[in-house]
Amino acid sequence: MPKKPTLPLVGIRVLDLSYVFAIPYLGGLLSDLGAEVIKIESPHRLDQTRGRAFGPYLDNDPGEDPWNRSGIFHVLNRGKQSLVLDLGQPQGRDVFLWLLRKSDIVLDNYTPRVMPKWGLDYEELKKLKPSLIMLSNTGYGSTGPWSAFPSQGTTLEATMGISYYTGYRGDKPWKVGQSYPDFLACWAGLSALFAALAHMRKTGRGQRIDLGMYQIGAALVAEPILQKQLDGGDRERIGNEHPEHVPSNLYRARGDDQWMAISVESDEQWAILARLMNQPQLADDERFCHASGRRRYRDKIDALVAQWARERDVIEMLGLLQSRGIACGPVFNARDLLVNEHLRHRGFYERVEHKPPIGPRPIIGRPYRLRFRDARIRKQAPRFGEDNRPILRDLLGLNPEQIENLFEAKVVCDKPTNPGQSGSMNTEAMLRLRTLAALDSDYRSRIGLGADNTGKDPAADSAEIMPPTPG
Repeated sequence: MPKKPTLPLVGIRVLDLSYVFAIPYLGGLLSDLGAEVIKIESPHRLDQTRGRAFGPYLDNDPGEDPWNRSGIFHVLNRGKQSLVLDLGQPQGRDVFLWLLRKSDIVLDNYTPRVMPKWGLDYEELKKLKPSLIMLSNTGYGSTGPWSAFPSQGTTLEATMGISYYTGYRGDKPWKVGQSYPDFLACWAGLSALFAALAHMRKTGRGQRIDLGMYQIGAALVAEPILQKQLDGGDRERIGNEHPEHVPSNLYRARGDDQWMAISVESDEQWAILARLMNQPQLADDERFCHASGRRRYRDKIDALVAQWARERDVIEMLGLLQSRGIACGPVFNARDLLVNEHLRHRGFYERVEHKPPIGPRPIIGRPYRLRFRDARIRKQAPRFGEDNRPILRDLLGLNPEQIENLFEAKVVCDKPTNPGQSGSMNTEAMLRLRTLAALDSDYRSRIGLGADNTGKDPAADSAEIMPPTPG
């Protein structure tokens, strides 16, 4: 029989000291690819995503252990194990160093002073493990005049230049979205990590990856930076428009808050759209027949397209325009994405079983598919400290007395010492204040769950999932 293909990261052990979004998600994706990822959590400071800071608890029910019921935590930390370890105590650092000798990668997103304060900086760790790969993610990197500055996604978007070019003509800069720089850091960090792994496998030598989120954002505004260097000019904020193509904008469609993105890239496409709008004369109008003229009369063109789109359904327009080679797409919200037939067909949502009372839930997978390997979510995210004893006993070989001593000294804990406040969200008040746009009472059936969380997802059953092929 042919040997079953293994995932690319099988045999790699990762110690994940990170919290919030960027690096926890990176660790979850490493697990999808076969790595064993141990999330090392503080007993005194919960990962913010275990709390209510970034969304409601599953089913808006905190339960008896709310730190285990955060939806976003389950997405970001899927496939991991949880070890609750107090690194502030010397014994906790000893346990970490024992684990380090048996591991390949360390991930952290502490400010640059924390790991050196504990004696756990890369220069010290590589003495114990020369092949160690350590990725440290900070707002501004570990060197330079801003290295000690605290940061978060909202401030980084502005500082890295993205907000300056996001917004509308004559208006203030606008932020792009929730924690946008975090996910840029996740994908950039994965690229650097894979390069370091390839280097380690060839040479046996490790690597320190000093990831500065600030630099990632600056790299993504390359066009304005190049323009400034070439002619001293600066790009204006143009909202949803395109600097060259007209029409290219978001247009309101029929229905409640329905919108369609339409972008015409050539005179030929403009002629096609004019016919679809039952105004073929627009294609011959000397004001509009060429791109330069359409740019000059941008507002007039947008008004004509908006009037046509307002009476049409987004899915109807999608088929109509795409079938004629015009780029377009509906503006989807989270509800639309969860039930989107194309994402389901691609197997993007993976049905993951969670321990009762949570049950099965759809969780986002990866934006790629491997032809010859079965990359997938291996298991649900861990409960707080659920792997404490197995890791200490089976991986480190500690005896029962040693393990109990660690618990008695509160070096290892099963419950957070400072869980913070918890509670259900007042959805009625949130709807009134518009901090919540809408609430679907039938959300379970929409995502294929029964009332008891045991429902079957017919869309998932019919999706064509590509099986792994030996190769």
